Order: sequence, then structure tokens, then C-alpha cells
Amino acid sequence: MRLPALLRSHGRHRAPAPAATFDTAPPVPGTRWLVCDTTACAHLTRRHTPTTTGYRCTDCGTTKGDQQ
Repeated sequence: MRLPALLRSHGRHRAPAPAATFDTAPPVPGTRWLVCDTTACAHLTRRHTPTTTGYRCTDCGTTKGDQQ
């Protein structure tokens, strides 16, 4: 039994997945991995850099207070 022409692939294939990229720059001294409290970061642990009032998320830019 053969598949109708509408159901055959006709040579269309998926495109290759894009290559992963990595940030090779050294982190800012004092950087901490903290849980981000925003839905933009999905409440995951993200890199936060020190500021004068606390720590700023490197992904969404929100600031958390001083963390111990």
C-alpha cells in the first residue's frame, strides 16, 4: 500500500539546530547566582552583578536587595 502524495515528505527535512553560544567573558567580581523573582526569567537562578543598592539581574535587569 502506498501513501497518497499529500502524506509523503517530498524531500523536505528539518533545518539543523543552531549552534549553542557561550559567554566566555569572565564574570564581574562579586557576581552571584540568585533566584530571579520575575516571570521574565521564569523564577530561575540567574547571574546577578553587584550594584550600590543590591544585585542586578544580567538577563532582565531587575534589582534585588542585599543578599547574604
